[in-house]
Amino acid sequence: MTESRNVALIFGASGISGWAVTKCALSYPTPTTFQRVIGLTNRPLPLEKSGLPHDSRLELHSGVNLRGTLDEVKSQLQEKVPDLNDVTHVYYLAYSNATAYSMDVMGIRDINEGMTYNAVHAVDQLCKSLKFFVLQTGTNNYGVAVFRFQEHIEINPPLREDNPRIPSPWGDEIFYYAQVDLIKEANKGKSWKWCEARPDQIVGHVPVPTSMTYVEPLALYLTLYRYVNGPGSAVVFPGPYTNYVHTYTSSSQDIIARSELYLSVEKPEQAHGQAFNTADNATPESWAMVWPKICEHFGLQAEGASPEDKGWKNIDQWWVAHQDDYRKMCEEYCLQPREILPETWTFLSAGFSFLGRDRALSLEKIRSVGFTEEYPVGYGYMRVFDRLVEDDIIPSREAWLQK
Repeated sequence: MTESRNVALIFGASGISGWAVTKCALSYPTPTTFQRVIGLTNRPLPLEKSGLPHDSRLELHSGVNLRGTLDEVKSQLQEKVPDLNDVTHVYYLAYSNATAYSMDVMGIRDINEGMTYNAVHAVDQLCKSLKFFVLQTGTNNYGVAVFRFQEHIEINPPLREDNPRIPSPWGDEIFYYAQVDLIKEANKGKSWKWCEARPDQIVGHVPVPTSMTYVEPLALYLTLYRYVNGPGSAVVFPGPYTNYVHTYTSSSQDIIARSELYLSVEKPEQAHGQAFNTADNATPESWAMVWPKICEHFGLQAEGASPEDKGWKNIDQWWVAHQDDYRKMCEEYCLQPREILPETWTFLSAGFSFLGRDRALSLEKIRSVGFTEEYPVGYGYMRVFDRLVEDDIIPSREAWLQK
């Protein structure tokens, strides 16, 4: 099959990762790698509101609910997507947080395991030209977000793909393990190949708001903080000291997307059956390094956390209390008002409050197969801020100077 006959099918195209893969697949690894790029969503995503390029190869299909039965999912795919037989590459980037931010972590596991099962078996049966399946998981493979049992989990960075799984019962809520196992089982005796990509906490932006992003609410908070308090004001890091100084490796949505496309298209033989960490670069970074860069971008003075700082600074409450100022700022700078959902604030506060252990990833494995693209420390955030400016969500730095 020639390169131009490749057809990409992306589950979760409205999410922070799926949106990036859908967008990148239209130009990477080459502008002609994919003949069709098919984005799937549960809820409607009109092209004009998607932030995706107007490209004749792009298709968006909604109404594919992976939480139904396998037969229902197959029927929805057959009804919505023409010529499923032509699909060659599948990217599974769907996630349900239907019970998230509650104590029902096992419910989250069961829902996502069931969704993955339906997607894998549906494409295995319907996509007769299938060549490669990509599963995106994350650093919770290493137990970094099993908050209930952190005292039982040893984390020794840099984290490597061959680290053993977190044993039961401490690792029972990590649904990534079940996702991988069911793909292995479905792949037995089949010609298609698969791999797993493991990013860290994702730096990115989606035009349609989602509860699974933290950069946009942070940018909105800092923008409004400057508007209320003036340029040069000191702004305190919103999390505790442990989160301010611990190290990690940022994973920007574009780097993740390009690495997944690279593995599946350029290195299918080497990638088959393997897991790969993916991140902006291999240099461990901390908020102590990134926070000053972000604040400088917004014309603010960064005030870091001190050892006495123990918790979240309730910037969500500050945001709610200054909604009159936010409306004025939007009018003054012709911005599109955005609603920050309570779930989004919870996601932001969790990332700033609970991920307080060093968790830097080793990138030796993905580098060994030739993927060498990287961003400097903090650069991924600047890309997101530029996109927020393009979408009229925050003012440009030039607009600030004109006032």
